[in-house]
Amino acid sequence: MEGINCGDNPGIESSDLALEPKEMLMHQVKKNTKYCPPRHDQPLSREGHRDWEMHPSWIAGVESLNAYSDWVSSVVLPIAFQWIEEHKPEVYAQVPEELWDDVGVVLAAAFRLIRELPAYKTGIEKSAEYEAAVKDGTWDSSKTNPVWTGIAEKIRTGTEEAFAEQASHLGNKPE
Repeated sequence: MEGINCGDNPGIESSDLALEPKEMLMHQVKKNTKYCPPRHDQPLSREGHRDWEMHPSWIAGVESLNAYSDWVSSVVLPIAFQWIEEHKPEVYAQVPEELWDDVGVVLAAAFRLIRELPAYKTGIEKSAEYEAAVKDGTWDSSKTNPVWTGIAEKIRTGTEEAFAEQASHLGNKPE
């Protein structure tokens, strides 16, 4: 597959982005539905103190959300952009030309089309079955997202253990 030149990042092609090291994970920059990495020379925030730096638990939460966001940006959104590219005439027929580079507008137009497809309608039915099974206590979650569930369980267990070790200093002794 031939890569595209990604605007502000000359010399980087989309085909070079498959397996990035963690520090190179990127957010999405919309260039007519092309997947392009942003520039990383911009600071994440203004200079000075950030309130969330004051509490390690807050940092851990933000880092976890950021890890998930990076995964979505690096794995899920390229799939969406590929689908949009493959259905460009139908998607862009719903988008005014002056909004062709508005990620949210283009994704919303694609989503309107997706909602009409059989796989999405099947998902809606499966969602109703899931909700009913949860409500009546028959849902078996053992096969649902085992990798992500395992990661979350390890993080939660580690967090609980770390807080338990320091409970006497933090004033939140386990009951």
